[in-house]
Amino acid sequence: MKDLFVSIIIITRNRPFLLRHCIERVLTQPYPRKEIIVVDSSSNDESEQVVAQYPAVLSVRLRGQRNNMPQARNAGLDASSGDILAFVDDDAMVQPGWLAALVKTYRDEAIGAVGGRVIEMPEPYCDQVSGSPRMFILPSGRVIGKNRGGVVETEVDHLSGGNMSFRREVLEQTGGSDPNYTLTNLREETDLCIRVKKAGWRIMFVPEMAVVHFSFRAINKPYFMERPLFQFSNGRNSMYFALKHFGLNPRTLAEQLIDTSKCCGRAVYYTFLFTTGLVANMLGRIVGLRAGILWLLNNRRRAASNPKISWSNRAVRELMPTSATIPGTSLKEDKGRRS
Repeated sequence: MKDLFVSIIIITRNRPFLLRHCIERVLTQPYPRKEIIVVDSSSNDESEQVVAQYPAVLSVRLRGQRNNMPQARNAGLDASSGDILAFVDDDAMVQPGWLAALVKTYRDEAIGAVGGRVIEMPEPYCDQVSGSPRMFILPSGRVIGKNRGGVVETEVDHLSGGNMSFRREVLEQTGGSDPNYTLTNLREETDLCIRVKKAGWRIMFVPEMAVVHFSFRAINKPYFMERPLFQFSNGRNSMYFALKHFGLNPRTLAEQLIDTSKCCGRAVYYTFLFTTGLVANMLGRIVGLRAGILWLLNNRRRAASNPKISWSNRAVRELMPTSATIPGTSLKEDKGRRS
C-alpha cells in the first residue's frame, strides 16, 4: 500500500492561545505526508494572526458562524486533499506517536474510521485509567460514551469528535457532517460514525492515538449544570439523532424518556447538594463567628493561637544532615562554611 496522505483539520473559535499550542503539537509529528488545515469561526482576527505565523498551515475562515461544528467540519473537508481526514479540536493536544498510530491502523483496508484516547487535563496528575472504552449505541438509539481514556485497542460504534479520523472514500460514500445538529452540536460526530458503520466499515479505538484535552468547562462543571439553552440543544439533538437512525417507535421514545428521567434525577441531586451546601456554609460561618468572638475576648485563647516554638532538640537537629547540605557534611559544618 502507498504511503497515505493525511489531512489534519483543526476546528477553532476564539481560542488563539490554545490554537497555537495545538498547531505546534501537530507540527512535531514526524510523519511527512500530511497537511494541516485550520477552520476558524472566530469573531475576531486573533486566531487568523496565529495561523499566519505558520506558512505550511492552510487557513479556512468561516465568517458569521458561531459554534456550528458540522459546517466547520464540512468546510475542512472541502479544502482537504488527503487520503485520510483527521479532526482535532483546538483544545486537544496530540501526543507523541499520534499520527504514526493513525496511519498504521489504516493499513487494514476494512477500517473506515479511527480514533483514540482523550486524556482529560490535568495530565499526568489524574486518576489512572485502565480497560477498554465503552463507546457503543444501543438498538433503541441510546448512546453510551464512557472511559474515553481507555488503554485497550478495540472496535467501537462511535468516536470522540475531538480526536477522530476517516478515509476519504468513506466520507464520499456516506456524506459529511449533518448541519441539523446545532449549538452544542451533541451527537453530530456520533451521527457521522453510525453512517460509517451502516455502510459496512469498521471503526477502531487505538489508545496510542492519544490527545490531552484541556477544557476547564468540561472538568469543573457537571453535565446538568449547563445553561438552559444548552440543555435545550442537548435534548433536541439527542431526540433528532434517535429518530433519524432508529425511527419513531415505542422503543426509541421509551429510551428517550428514560434519558430524560435520568436528567431529572441529576437535577434533583445537584439541587440537594446546592441546598445542603448552602446551609452547611451558613452554619460554618456561625460557628466561626463564635470562635472569633471568643478569641477577641480571651487573652489565653489569643496566646494559644500563637504557640511558642520549643528548641529543646536543637542540638540534635544541628547534627542531622538535611537535603540542603552537601552529602557527607552536617548542618553545623554547613553553617560554619557559610559564615
